[in-house]
Amino acid sequence: MKNPILVVSLVLLLCVAFGCQNKAEKAELEKLRGQAEIEKQNETIVRHVFEAIDAQDFARFKELLAPGLIIHYSGPQVDLTLDDAIQFIKTFYQAFPDYSHTVEDIFAKGDKVAIRIFQQATQKAEFEGIPPSGNKIKYYQITIMQVKDGKVNGWWIVEDNLGMYQQLGMELKPKEVKK
Repeated sequence: MKNPILVVSLVLLLCVAFGCQNKAEKAELEKLRGQAEIEKQNETIVRHVFEAIDAQDFARFKELLAPGLIIHYSGPQVDLTLDDAIQFIKTFYQAFPDYSHTVEDIFAKGDKVAIRIFQQATQKAEFEGIPPSGNKIKYYQITIMQVKDGKVNGWWIVEDNLGMYQQLGMELKPKEVKK
């Protein structure tokens, strides 16, 4: 079963139905229930991060992230500070005003949340030297976020940037060999 709350509830129901009286077992069940609730809360926080991005609500975005957060991003192969990330997002939305995220899968384990996101947008303005093409881009991102005390304090992103650039009309060519 994918839903940890459902699993814990089922186990608890079976214990009650069959007279589970062992205090250690009850304590373990309560611990599992508490962990499942925290994991669900962490999933909700991560969903709110992407909702804030799509709404371009940067005040809310900042509220959800721990101070000093560094975002490990696959695109430019550099780590981004929160301010760098906000500037990048703003630049992206200028070129792709209809940019949106759709959560395809989300899983929490402990303090980590993994999420697979479908992204789509239409290029309406120049982006990184690429003139406006009107092309619709569609690509995926997989993100892992670490949540502590209700805030994202770790963030790793991997996405299909090559596919995105190809959809914008870019080509990948081998370097010419010098003779």
